[in-house]
Amino acid sequence: MKLLSGKRIESTLDQKTRPTSSKVREALINILGNKLKGASWLDLCSGSGAMACEALQNGVKRVLAIEKQRQSAKTCRKNLFDVSSTINQSLHIQVICNELTLFLKKGPKNKKIEFIKNCPNPEQKFDFVFLDPPYDSGLYELSQELLLSKQWIKESSTLICECSSKSMPRIHNGWELNKKKFYGNTSLLFLIPNQALNCFDDTDSKH
Repeated sequence: MKLLSGKRIESTLDQKTRPTSSKVREALINILGNKLKGASWLDLCSGSGAMACEALQNGVKRVLAIEKQRQSAKTCRKNLFDVSSTINQSLHIQVICNELTLFLKKGPKNKKIEFIKNCPNPEQKFDFVFLDPPYDSGLYELSQELLLSKQWIKESSTLICECSSKSMPRIHNGWELNKKKFYGNTSLLFLIPNQALNCFDDTDSKH
């Protein structure tokens, strides 16, 4: 598999994994643009980590990837560290092999999550969350709820859902649809927290 930069990464052998196409990856990177510089990225159902690799190459400084299949998680870890070795700045990357909802329920203070050791005030919440579960898994709405209730996100965060154009997931009332993009059979939903329903600690966006 090739990244947009032309760099090759390994693809996963797991038949259940559906990699994000280069067309969708390119569109997403173009939409987010400079907002990725210095940002943190939570990659849910990460597969081979192709989308997280693109995020790293476009300025993201912290990536936490969650993948249930052990072999896919191993491939994801290899790809992310391979890409990070070509980037001349301090990065923080971690891949955790775990089932998505079990992981989200533990919240960002979960002891399995490591932080940059020389960072006096580690930011535990994420600027961007990329959610790409199996289309028929029923994980979209539950994940949206847990990201809010377990305080994974900030007031300014964006949740990007990759989904089937034929069966759009329901949007939890704690989120608002900011934009929707169609790419053939695949769609991207850009969700932002519903400020009227969510209470955020003002210090979150000041780190």
